[in-house]
Amino acid sequence: MPKTSYVGRHRPAAKPSRGRQFVVPVALLSSTVAGGLVIRDAGASQLSAEAAAMKNVSNSVAGLGLAADPDAVAAAAANRAGARSSRDMARDAKTLIVGATETAEGAAARAKAAADKAAADKAAAAKAKADAAAKAKREALERAIARSHRWVSPVSGYTLTSGFGWRWGKMHPAQDLACPTGTSVRALSSGTVVFAGWSNEGYGYMVKIRYWDGTVSWMAHNSRLLVSIGEEVSPGQRVAYSGSTGNSTGPHVHLEIHPDDGSAVAPVTWLAKRGVYL
Repeated sequence: MPKTSYVGRHRPAAKPSRGRQFVVPVALLSSTVAGGLVIRDAGASQLSAEAAAMKNVSNSVAGLGLAADPDAVAAAAANRAGARSSRDMARDAKTLIVGATETAEGAAARAKAAADKAAADKAAAAKAKADAAAKAKREALERAIARSHRWVSPVSGYTLTSGFGWRWGKMHPAQDLACPTGTSVRALSSGTVVFAGWSNEGYGYMVKIRYWDGTVSWMAHNSRLLVSIGEEVSPGQRVAYSGSTGNSTGPHVHLEIHPDDGSAVAPVTWLAKRGVYL
């Protein structure tokens, strides 16, 4: 006999059970979902105790068939996206920092190279200037030496009379330059006066000058002397006035040349070799 449904005042038959339903706070669900996302991102890394508990709750909620709060899911997704954005920003920032560092190092290297070049150029310019100054000084000294070592004629406006050689049975070791008394007698070059006074050998008032090359000149029969022993003279400097003192037959300058203060040589020939022509 078939069973019939019970009808009465008792409790109606229950509807088929869908399982227990639980109300999970949104905050807990959001944290759980977010925790699950963090756990999934972590991959195979070791879970902390808190993360493991959040994973268990998330699994429990999923096992209960509860629907996740859409706002919580969106927030979790936003957090995840934010985390990724932060990593991207950090990577970009690192790239920018590295690039900026390399740029700064390059700029510093270029600045140092430019400074080194400028210093080298300055040093080269200073050296060139110093070399030019040294060269100019050297050339000026050479010109001064050349001027002081030049040779000149002892008298101007004269007439050659007795020359170097034998005369009246004896040697005449000079060249006579006839000129009026009082004519200027000049040093042949730069040197030092080694004698200035009266000669007891018949030369009258005589002056002897040792020149820069060791040559000594004798200029005799002067009427007046203008220098004294030890005095430095320059080429063409006036040292006496011509006359006819001592053993002389008329006003003239008796000129002798003694190379290295040795024996006398012909003045005409010796001076011609130095550009002076009597």
